[in-house]
Amino acid sequence: MKAFKVVKFFARLGEKLVGAFESAVDFADYVIHRKEYAKKAHRRKVLWTVILAVAGGIIAVLLFPYRVIVKRNGDFEIRSLLLRIYRKTDDYEIPADGSEDFEIADAEDEEADEIEA
Repeated sequence: MKAFKVVKFFARLGEKLVGAFESAVDFADYVIHRKEYAKKAHRRKVLWTVILAVAGGIIAVLLFPYRVIVKRNGDFEIRSLLLRIYRKTDDYEIPADGSEDFEIADAEDEEADEIEA
């Protein structure tokens, strides 16, 4: 059991020495190739800036409304490149024969309900 503890101690000591040596080698490598690492970091920043700018531009173009129509009766329509259409009121159809009786879709006539009752 004592031998196991001694071996374990030396194994941990070896791991710490190897870790310190790796850190020293990494630092020396950074000092030697500092200019190359700086150029690589700069290229990475420029690349990510361009990627994010292009992605932001695409999203803005797709979501920014390019057509807004407002009618006199209060209806409005907003269109973007994603073809999202928002309307304030539902569509209604005027009869072709010229009669004045037509129904608006999903409209509730409370006065007519009271008169019929």
